[in-house]
Amino acid sequence: MNVIIKPFETPGGNYVYDRETNAILRVNRDEFESFVRISEKQSTEDDLKVLKRFQDKGYCKESKLKTIKHPEDDVLEFYLDNQIEKITLQVTQDCNLRCSYCTYTDNSNYVSRIHSNKFMSYEVMCKSIDFLMQRSNQIKEVNIGFYGGEPLLAFDNIKKIISYIETKYPDKATTYTMTTNGTILDEDIVNYLHQKKIKIMISLDGPKEMHDLNRKFENGSGSFYTIMENLERVKKSNPEFYSKISFITVVAPGTDFKCVDEFFNAEDIFQHNSLMYNVVSEQYNKIDFQYDELFSINNSLQQVKVLLHELGYISSENISNLYRSYMANLFRTYATLDKSVSLSETAHPGGPCLPGVMRTMVDVNGVIYPCERVSEESDSMKIGHIDTGFDLNKARALLNIGNLTTSECTDCWCFTHCSLCAAAADDIQEGLNGNLKLKGCNGVKSSVLSTLKTICLLREHKYEFRADIYG
Repeated sequence: MNVIIKPFETPGGNYVYDRETNAILRVNRDEFESFVRISEKQSTEDDLKVLKRFQDKGYCKESKLKTIKHPEDDVLEFYLDNQIEKITLQVTQDCNLRCSYCTYTDNSNYVSRIHSNKFMSYEVMCKSIDFLMQRSNQIKEVNIGFYGGEPLLAFDNIKKIISYIETKYPDKATTYTMTTNGTILDEDIVNYLHQKKIKIMISLDGPKEMHDLNRKFENGSGSFYTIMENLERVKKSNPEFYSKISFITVVAPGTDFKCVDEFFNAEDIFQHNSLMYNVVSEQYNKIDFQYDELFSINNSLQQVKVLLHELGYISSENISNLYRSYMANLFRTYATLDKSVSLSETAHPGGPCLPGVMRTMVDVNGVIYPCERVSEESDSMKIGHIDTGFDLNKARALLNIGNLTTSECTDCWCFTHCSLCAAAADDIQEGLNGNLKLKGCNGVKSSVLSTLKTICLLREHKYEFRADIYG
Protein backbone atom coordinates (compact mmCIF):
# COMPACT_ATOMS: atom_id res chain seq x y z
CA MET A 1 0.00 0.00 0.00
CA ASN A 2 1.45 3.34 -1.07
CA VAL A 3 -0.82 6.05 0.29
CA ILE A 4 1.04 9.38 0.47
CA ILE A 5 -0.42 11.57 3.20
CA LYS A 6 0.74 13.98 5.90
CA PRO A 7 -1.27 14.07 9.15
CA PHE A 8 -0.88 17.25 11.21
CA GLU A 9 -2.56 19.08 14.06
CA THR A 10 -3.40 22.63 14.98
CA PRO A 11 -4.70 23.82 18.37
CA GLY A 12 -8.18 23.71 16.86
CA GLY A 13 -8.27 20.60 14.74
CA ASN A 14 -6.83 17.42 13.24
CA TYR A 15 -5.99 17.28 9.55
CA VAL A 16 -4.61 15.09 6.80
CA TYR A 17 -2.96 16.47 3.69
CA ASP A 18 -3.68 14.15 0.75
CA ARG A 19 -0.94 14.44 -1.85
CA GLU A 20 -2.86 12.78 -4.67
CA THR A 21 -5.67 15.34 -4.66
CA ASN A 22 -3.67 18.20 -3.09
CA ALA A 23 -6.44 18.55 -0.52
CA ILE A 24 -6.50 19.16 3.23
CA LEU A 25 -9.03 16.96 5.02
CA ARG A 26 -10.34 17.74 8.48
CA VAL A 27 -10.76 14.56 10.52
CA ASN A 28 -11.78 13.60 14.05
CA ARG A 29 -9.27 12.40 16.64
CA ASP A 30 -9.77 8.68 16.05
CA GLU A 31 -9.46 9.10 12.29
CA PHE A 32 -6.34 11.21 12.79
CA GLU A 33 -4.64 8.52 14.86
CA SER A 34 -5.52 5.96 12.17
CA PHE A 35 -3.97 8.16 9.50
CA VAL A 36 -0.83 8.64 11.60
CA ARG A 37 -0.38 4.87 11.73
CA ILE A 38 -1.10 4.56 8.02
CA SER A 39 1.52 7.20 7.21
CA GLU A 40 4.03 5.32 9.38
CA LYS A 41 3.22 2.00 7.61
CA GLN A 42 1.87 0.53 10.86
CA SER A 43 -1.83 0.37 10.02
CA THR A 44 -4.29 -2.01 11.67
CA GLU A 45 -7.37 -3.59 10.14
CA ASP A 46 -9.52 -0.87 11.72
CA ASP A 47 -7.24 1.81 10.26
CA LEU A 48 -7.76 0.36 6.79
CA LYS A 49 -11.52 0.60 7.28
CA VAL A 50 -11.13 4.29 8.05
CA LEU A 51 -8.98 4.68 4.96
CA LYS A 52 -11.57 2.90 2.82
CA ARG A 53 -14.26 5.40 3.85
CA PHE A 54 -12.15 8.27 2.62
CA GLN A 55 -11.11 6.45 -0.54
CA ASP A 56 -14.78 5.89 -1.39
CA LYS A 57 -15.08 9.69 -1.37
CA GLY A 58 -12.14 10.03 -3.77
CA TYR A 59 -9.39 10.86 -1.24
CA CYS A 60 -6.25 9.16 0.08
CA LYS A 61 -6.04 6.68 -2.76
CA GLU A 62 -2.91 4.76 -3.60
CA SER A 63 -0.39 6.82 -5.47
CA LYS A 64 -0.30 6.34 -9.23
CA LEU A 65 2.96 8.24 -9.62
CA LYS A 66 5.56 6.16 -11.42
CA THR A 67 7.67 8.50 -13.55
CA ILE A 68 9.34 11.79 -12.68
CA LYS A 69 9.06 14.06 -15.70
CA HIS A 70 8.15 17.72 -15.91
CA PRO A 71 4.78 18.27 -17.64
CA GLU A 72 6.32 20.98 -19.84
CA ASP A 73 9.25 18.83 -20.95
CA ASP A 74 7.79 17.93 -24.33
CA VAL A 75 6.99 21.56 -25.17
CA LEU A 76 10.07 23.22 -23.67
CA GLU A 77 11.67 23.70 -27.09
CA PHE A 78 8.52 25.41 -28.34
CA TYR A 79 8.50 27.74 -25.34
CA LEU A 80 12.17 28.60 -25.83
CA ASP A 81 11.51 29.42 -29.48
CA ASN A 82 8.33 31.44 -28.99
CA GLN A 83 7.48 32.44 -25.44
CA ILE A 84 10.45 33.99 -23.64
CA GLU A 85 8.91 36.46 -21.19
CA LYS A 86 11.92 38.22 -19.74
CA ILE A 87 15.62 38.71 -20.24
CA THR A 88 18.01 40.16 -17.69
CA LEU A 89 21.16 41.78 -19.04
CA GLN A 90 24.21 41.67 -16.82
CA VAL A 91 25.37 45.02 -18.09
CA THR A 92 28.45 44.96 -15.87
CA GLN A 93 30.24 42.85 -13.30
CA ASP A 94 31.73 46.00 -11.80
CA CYS A 95 30.37 47.59 -8.65
CA ASN A 96 31.22 50.60 -6.50
CA LEU A 97 30.34 48.63 -3.34
CA ARG A 98 31.99 45.60 -1.78
CA CYS A 99 29.16 44.00 0.18
CA SER A 100 30.31 41.27 2.57
CA TYR A 101 27.67 38.73 1.52
CA CYS A 102 27.59 39.64 -2.15
CA THR A 103 28.64 37.18 -4.82
CA TYR A 104 30.69 39.85 -6.54
CA THR A 105 33.27 40.46 -3.84
CA ASP A 106 36.71 38.89 -4.12
CA ASN A 107 36.70 37.76 -0.47
CA SER A 108 33.11 36.51 -0.47
CA ASN A 109 32.08 33.21 1.09
CA TYR A 110 30.11 32.46 -2.06
CA VAL A 111 31.16 30.79 -5.28
CA SER A 112 28.38 32.13 -7.45
CA ARG A 113 30.57 34.68 -9.25
CA ILE A 114 33.35 37.15 -8.60
CA HIS A 115 33.77 40.89 -8.96
CA SER A 116 35.44 42.11 -12.16
CA ASN A 117 35.64 45.28 -14.24
CA LYS A 118 33.89 43.71 -17.25
CA PHE A 119 31.06 45.52 -19.01
CA MET A 120 28.63 44.12 -21.54
CA SER A 121 29.42 45.58 -24.94
CA TYR A 122 26.76 47.37 -26.94
CA GLU A 123 27.06 44.64 -29.58
CA VAL A 124 26.26 41.90 -27.04
CA MET A 125 23.38 43.99 -25.73
CA CYS A 126 21.88 44.30 -29.21
CA LYS A 127 22.30 40.58 -29.88
CA SER A 128 20.62 39.80 -26.56
CA ILE A 129 17.63 41.99 -27.38
CA ASP A 130 17.34 40.45 -30.85
CA PHE A 131 17.54 37.02 -29.23
CA LEU A 132 14.63 37.92 -26.96
CA MET A 133 12.45 39.52 -29.60
CA GLN A 134 12.89 36.66 -32.05
CA ARG A 135 11.77 34.20 -29.38
CA SER A 136 8.83 36.06 -27.86
CA ASN A 137 6.47 36.23 -30.81
CA GLN A 138 3.64 34.72 -28.74
CA ILE A 139 4.18 37.06 -25.79
CA LYS A 140 2.34 40.39 -25.83
CA GLU A 141 4.68 42.16 -23.41
CA VAL A 142 8.29 41.39 -22.56
CA ASN A 143 10.39 42.61 -19.67
CA ILE A 144 14.03 43.61 -19.84
CA GLY A 145 15.99 43.79 -16.62
CA PHE A 146 19.29 45.56 -16.05
CA TYR A 147 21.55 43.82 -13.58
CA GLY A 148 25.10 44.01 -12.25
CA GLY A 149 27.38 44.54 -10.36
CA GLU A 150 25.88 47.98 -10.19
CA PRO A 151 23.96 48.48 -13.45
CA LEU A 152 23.97 52.27 -13.29
CA LEU A 153 27.72 52.19 -13.85
CA ALA A 154 26.69 51.24 -17.39
CA PHE A 155 24.10 54.01 -17.66
CA ASP A 156 25.25 55.25 -21.07
CA ASN A 157 24.95 51.79 -22.60
CA ILE A 158 21.55 51.31 -20.97
CA LYS A 159 20.33 54.47 -22.69
CA LYS A 160 21.75 53.29 -26.00
CA ILE A 161 20.10 49.86 -25.84
CA ILE A 162 16.71 51.35 -24.92
CA SER A 163 17.01 53.64 -27.92
CA TYR A 164 17.85 50.58 -30.03
CA ILE A 165 14.75 48.78 -28.76
CA GLU A 166 12.49 51.75 -29.40
CA THR A 167 13.83 52.12 -32.95
CA LYS A 168 13.94 48.48 -34.03
CA TYR A 169 10.96 47.09 -32.07
CA PRO A 170 8.52 50.03 -31.72
CA ASP A 171 5.44 47.80 -31.77
CA LYS A 172 6.57 45.40 -29.04
CA ALA A 173 5.23 46.24 -25.58
CA THR A 174 8.32 46.40 -23.38
CA THR A 175 8.79 47.13 -19.69
CA TYR A 176 12.06 47.70 -17.85
CA THR A 177 13.31 46.84 -14.37
CA MET A 178 16.56 47.38 -12.52
CA THR A 179 18.13 46.38 -9.22
CA THR A 180 20.50 49.05 -7.94
CA ASN A 181 22.36 49.91 -4.75
CA GLY A 182 21.01 53.46 -4.92
CA THR A 183 24.33 55.23 -4.48
CA ILE A 184 24.51 57.02 -7.84
CA LEU A 185 20.98 58.25 -8.42
CA ASP A 186 21.80 61.75 -9.70
CA GLU A 187 19.20 64.05 -11.26
CA ASP A 188 19.90 63.08 -14.88
CA ILE A 189 19.66 59.38 -14.10
CA VAL A 190 16.43 59.76 -12.14
CA ASN A 191 14.79 61.87 -14.84
CA TYR A 192 15.70 59.30 -17.47
CA LEU A 193 14.49 56.34 -15.38
CA HIS A 194 11.22 58.18 -14.80
CA GLN A 195 10.82 59.10 -18.46
CA LYS A 196 11.33 55.49 -19.58
CA LYS A 197 9.17 54.11 -16.74
CA ILE A 198 11.98 51.89 -15.49
CA LYS A 199 10.95 50.29 -12.21
CA ILE A 200 13.82 50.09 -9.79
CA MET A 201 14.48 48.07 -6.68
CA ILE A 202 17.00 49.49 -4.22
CA SER A 203 18.95 47.37 -1.78
CA LEU A 204 18.87 48.86 1.71
CA ASP A 205 19.61 46.82 4.80
CA GLY A 206 18.05 48.94 7.53
CA PRO A 207 19.53 51.64 9.80
CA LYS A 208 23.10 52.83 9.47
CA GLU A 209 24.61 50.39 11.97
CA MET A 210 23.01 47.42 10.16
CA HIS A 211 23.38 48.59 6.58
CA ASP A 212 26.99 49.73 6.86
CA LEU A 213 27.96 46.48 8.54
CA ASN A 214 27.79 44.73 5.17
CA ARG A 215 27.33 47.33 2.43
CA LYS A 216 30.55 49.29 2.14
CA PHE A 217 32.26 51.28 -0.59
CA GLU A 218 35.53 49.98 -1.99
CA ASN A 219 37.45 52.18 0.47
CA GLY A 220 35.66 50.53 3.40
CA SER A 221 33.32 53.41 4.27
CA GLY A 222 29.61 52.77 4.72
CA SER A 223 27.07 53.62 2.02
CA PHE A 224 24.02 54.37 4.20
CA TYR A 225 24.16 58.16 4.25
CA THR A 226 24.82 58.36 0.51
CA ILE A 227 21.73 56.29 -0.25
CA MET A 228 19.48 58.12 2.22
CA GLU A 229 20.54 61.52 0.89
CA ASN A 230 19.75 60.34 -2.64
CA LEU A 231 16.35 59.04 -1.56
CA GLU A 232 15.41 62.26 0.23
CA ARG A 233 16.38 64.28 -2.84
CA VAL A 234 14.48 62.00 -5.25
CA LYS A 235 11.35 62.01 -3.09
CA LYS A 236 11.38 65.81 -3.01
CA SER A 237 12.19 66.44 -6.67
CA ASN A 238 10.32 63.54 -8.29
CA PRO A 239 7.66 62.16 -5.93
CA GLU A 240 5.85 60.24 -8.69
CA PHE A 241 8.97 58.28 -9.59
CA TYR A 242 9.85 57.79 -5.93
CA SER A 243 6.45 56.29 -5.15
CA LYS A 244 7.18 53.43 -7.54
CA ILE A 245 10.57 52.52 -6.03
CA SER A 246 10.64 49.21 -4.17
CA PHE A 247 13.16 48.25 -1.53
CA ILE A 248 14.73 44.97 -0.58
CA THR A 249 16.70 44.33 2.58
CA VAL A 250 19.02 41.39 3.05
CA VAL A 251 18.99 40.01 6.58
CA ALA A 252 22.39 38.44 7.06
CA PRO A 253 23.25 36.09 9.95
CA GLY A 254 23.98 38.17 13.03
CA THR A 255 21.75 41.05 11.93
CA ASP A 256 19.44 42.48 14.57
CA PHE A 257 16.24 41.88 12.63
CA LYS A 258 14.10 43.70 15.17
CA CYS A 259 16.24 46.79 14.68
CA VAL A 260 15.89 46.55 10.89
CA ASP A 261 12.14 46.07 11.15
CA GLU A 262 11.71 49.06 13.45
CA PHE A 263 13.74 51.22 11.06
CA PHE A 264 11.47 50.54 8.08
CA ASN A 265 8.34 51.02 10.18
CA ALA A 266 9.52 54.28 11.77
CA GLU A 267 10.90 56.09 8.73
CA ASP A 268 8.16 58.02 6.90
CA ILE A 269 10.20 57.88 3.72
CA PHE A 270 9.25 54.19 3.23
CA GLN A 271 5.60 54.26 4.28
CA HIS A 272 4.12 54.02 0.77
CA ASN A 273 6.75 51.93 -0.97
CA SER A 274 6.88 48.21 -1.57
CA LEU A 275 9.21 46.53 0.92
CA MET A 276 10.50 43.00 1.14
CA TYR A 277 13.34 41.13 2.77
CA ASN A 278 15.55 38.22 1.84
CA VAL A 279 17.75 35.97 3.92
CA VAL A 280 21.23 35.11 2.69
CA SER A 281 21.08 32.11 0.39
CA GLU A 282 22.65 28.87 1.58
CA GLN A 283 23.30 27.84 -2.03
CA TYR A 284 26.84 28.28 -3.35
CA ASN A 285 28.05 29.05 0.16
CA LYS A 286 31.57 28.04 1.17
CA ILE A 287 30.74 27.91 4.87
CA ASP A 288 27.86 26.61 6.94
CA PHE A 289 25.85 29.26 8.75
CA GLN A 290 22.54 29.54 10.53
CA TYR A 291 20.31 32.28 11.86
CA ASP A 292 20.02 32.60 15.60
CA GLU A 293 16.93 31.88 17.67
CA LEU A 294 16.17 35.57 18.10
CA PHE A 295 15.71 35.93 14.33
CA SER A 296 13.27 33.01 14.28
CA ILE A 297 11.31 34.47 17.20
CA ASN A 298 11.03 37.91 15.61
CA ASN A 299 10.11 36.38 12.25
CA SER A 300 7.33 34.29 13.79
CA LEU A 301 6.09 37.23 15.85
CA GLN A 302 5.68 39.44 12.79
CA GLN A 303 3.82 36.70 10.93
CA VAL A 304 1.46 36.20 13.87
CA LYS A 305 0.74 39.94 13.96
CA VAL A 306 -0.23 39.84 10.29
CA LEU A 307 -2.64 36.98 11.01
CA LEU A 308 -4.11 38.82 14.00
CA HIS A 309 -4.70 41.83 11.80
CA GLU A 310 -6.41 39.70 9.14
CA LEU A 311 -8.69 38.26 11.80
CA GLY A 312 -9.56 41.73 13.06
CA TYR A 313 -7.78 41.65 16.41
CA ILE A 314 -5.19 44.37 15.82
CA SER A 315 -4.97 47.40 13.53
CA SER A 316 -2.82 47.74 10.43
CA GLU A 317 -0.52 50.17 12.25
CA ASN A 318 0.80 47.18 14.20
CA ILE A 319 1.90 45.32 11.07
CA SER A 320 5.49 45.40 9.94
CA ASN A 321 5.99 46.98 6.52
CA LEU A 322 8.36 44.14 5.69
CA TYR A 323 5.59 41.56 6.13
CA ARG A 324 2.75 43.05 4.14
CA SER A 325 3.24 40.43 1.41
CA TYR A 326 2.90 37.53 3.88
CA MET A 327 -0.82 36.98 3.24
CA ALA A 328 -0.31 37.01 -0.52
CA ASN A 329 2.24 34.24 -0.11
CA LEU A 330 -0.24 32.21 1.95
CA PHE A 331 -2.95 32.77 -0.61
CA ARG A 332 -0.79 31.41 -3.42
CA THR A 333 -0.65 28.08 -1.60
CA TYR A 334 -4.30 28.19 -0.61
CA ALA A 335 -5.37 28.83 -4.21
CA THR A 336 -3.83 25.53 -5.35
CA LEU A 337 -5.63 23.38 -2.77
CA ASP A 338 -8.77 21.29 -3.07
CA LYS A 339 -8.69 21.05 -6.84
CA SER A 340 -9.63 17.35 -6.60
CA VAL A 341 -7.43 16.43 -9.55
CA SER A 342 -5.48 13.27 -8.91
CA LEU A 343 -1.74 13.22 -9.44
CA SER A 344 -1.02 11.40 -12.69
CA GLU A 345 1.39 8.54 -13.37
CA THR A 346 3.90 11.04 -14.75
CA ALA A 347 4.60 14.25 -12.83
CA HIS A 348 7.40 16.39 -11.39
CA PRO A 349 7.98 18.12 -8.03
CA GLY A 350 6.89 21.73 -7.97
CA GLY A 351 10.25 23.53 -7.74
CA PRO A 352 11.71 24.21 -11.20
CA CYS A 353 10.69 27.11 -13.39
CA LEU A 354 10.96 26.90 -17.17
CA PRO A 355 14.70 27.54 -17.65
CA GLY A 356 15.32 30.08 -20.36
CA VAL A 357 11.67 31.14 -20.48
CA MET A 358 10.72 32.78 -17.20
CA ARG A 359 13.69 35.01 -16.27
CA THR A 360 16.61 34.34 -18.59
CA MET A 361 19.88 36.07 -17.76
CA VAL A 362 22.65 36.89 -20.22
CA ASP A 363 26.06 37.64 -18.71
CA VAL A 364 28.55 40.21 -19.98
CA ASN A 365 29.98 37.65 -22.44
CA GLY A 366 26.66 36.53 -23.90
CA VAL A 367 26.37 33.27 -21.96
CA ILE A 368 22.78 32.35 -21.10
CA TYR A 369 21.66 31.24 -17.60
CA PRO A 370 18.19 30.30 -16.33
CA CYS A 371 18.18 33.31 -13.98
CA GLU A 372 20.46 35.74 -12.15
CA ARG A 373 20.48 33.69 -8.94
CA VAL A 374 22.51 30.74 -10.19
CA SER A 375 26.28 30.47 -10.29
CA GLU A 376 28.13 31.73 -13.31
CA GLU A 377 30.95 29.43 -12.26
CA SER A 378 28.77 26.37 -12.89
CA ASP A 379 28.86 24.67 -16.27
CA SER A 380 25.50 23.03 -15.50
CA MET A 381 23.83 26.43 -15.43
CA LYS A 382 25.19 27.60 -18.79
CA ILE A 383 22.20 26.74 -20.96
CA GLY A 384 23.30 28.48 -24.13
CA HIS A 385 24.82 31.52 -25.79
CA ILE A 386 23.21 34.34 -27.72
CA ASP A 387 25.33 33.45 -30.78
CA THR A 388 24.35 29.76 -30.83
CA GLY A 389 20.99 29.61 -29.04
CA PHE A 390 19.84 27.35 -26.24
CA ASP A 391 21.37 24.01 -25.31
CA LEU A 392 18.10 22.11 -25.06
CA ASN A 393 19.63 19.13 -23.25
CA LYS A 394 21.03 21.35 -20.50
CA ALA A 395 17.77 23.23 -20.14
CA ARG A 396 15.87 19.95 -19.90
CA ALA A 397 18.24 18.69 -17.20
CA LEU A 398 17.43 21.73 -15.06
CA LEU A 399 13.71 21.40 -15.74
CA ASN A 400 13.69 17.72 -14.72
CA ILE A 401 15.82 18.10 -11.63
CA GLY A 402 13.57 15.66 -9.77
CA ASN A 403 15.18 12.82 -11.72
CA LEU A 404 18.19 13.15 -9.42
CA THR A 405 16.07 12.02 -6.47
CA THR A 406 13.42 9.85 -8.09
CA SER A 407 12.75 7.45 -5.22
CA GLU A 408 12.68 10.16 -2.54
CA CYS A 409 10.41 12.43 -4.62
CA THR A 410 8.05 9.62 -5.59
CA ASP A 411 7.26 8.92 -1.93
CA CYS A 412 7.32 12.53 -0.67
CA TRP A 413 4.12 14.11 0.70
CA CYS A 414 5.48 17.57 -0.20
CA PHE A 415 5.83 16.71 -3.91
CA THR A 416 3.39 19.29 -5.28
CA HIS A 417 4.57 22.14 -3.03
CA CYS A 418 8.32 21.55 -3.34
CA SER A 419 10.24 24.75 -4.04
CA LEU A 420 13.68 23.28 -4.74
CA CYS A 421 14.99 24.31 -8.14
CA ALA A 422 18.13 23.14 -9.91
CA ALA A 423 20.32 25.56 -7.94
CA ALA A 424 19.70 23.41 -4.85
CA ALA A 425 21.43 20.50 -6.61
CA ASP A 426 24.25 22.47 -8.20
CA ASP A 427 27.66 21.22 -7.17
CA ILE A 428 29.91 23.51 -9.17
CA GLN A 429 32.78 21.03 -9.22
CA GLU A 430 30.84 17.83 -9.88
CA GLY A 431 27.68 19.02 -11.63
CA LEU A 432 24.08 18.38 -10.61
CA ASN A 433 24.02 16.28 -7.46
CA GLY A 434 21.01 14.53 -5.92
CA ASN A 435 22.54 14.24 -2.46
CA LEU A 436 23.10 17.99 -2.38
CA LYS A 437 19.49 18.57 -3.41
CA LEU A 438 18.21 16.32 -0.60
CA LYS A 439 19.91 18.55 1.98
CA GLY A 440 17.26 21.16 1.31
CA CYS A 441 14.28 18.84 1.72
CA ASN A 442 13.72 19.15 5.47
CA GLY A 443 13.67 22.93 5.30
CA VAL A 444 11.14 22.93 2.47
CA LYS A 445 8.88 20.39 4.22
CA SER A 446 8.98 22.39 7.44
CA SER A 447 8.05 25.59 5.62
CA VAL A 448 5.21 23.97 3.65
CA LEU A 449 3.81 22.27 6.74
CA SER A 450 3.83 25.58 8.58
CA THR A 451 1.93 27.17 5.70
CA LEU A 452 -0.69 24.41 5.66
CA LYS A 453 -1.18 24.71 9.41
CA THR A 454 -1.57 28.47 9.13
CA ILE A 455 -4.20 28.09 6.42
CA CYS A 456 -6.12 25.68 8.63
CA LEU A 457 -5.89 28.00 11.62
CA LEU A 458 -7.35 30.84 9.57
CA ARG A 459 -10.17 28.66 8.28
CA GLU A 460 -10.96 27.57 11.85
CA HIS A 461 -11.57 31.24 12.56
CA LYS A 462 -13.90 31.57 9.53
CA TYR A 463 -11.35 33.57 7.57
CA GLU A 464 -12.21 34.07 3.90
CA PHE A 465 -9.35 33.92 1.41
CA ARG A 466 -10.54 36.50 -1.10
CA ALA A 467 -9.15 36.30 -4.63
CA ASP A 468 -10.04 39.95 -5.25
CA ILE A 469 -7.52 40.96 -2.58
CA TYR A 470 -4.75 38.40 -2.82
CA GLY A 471 -5.33 36.68 -6.17
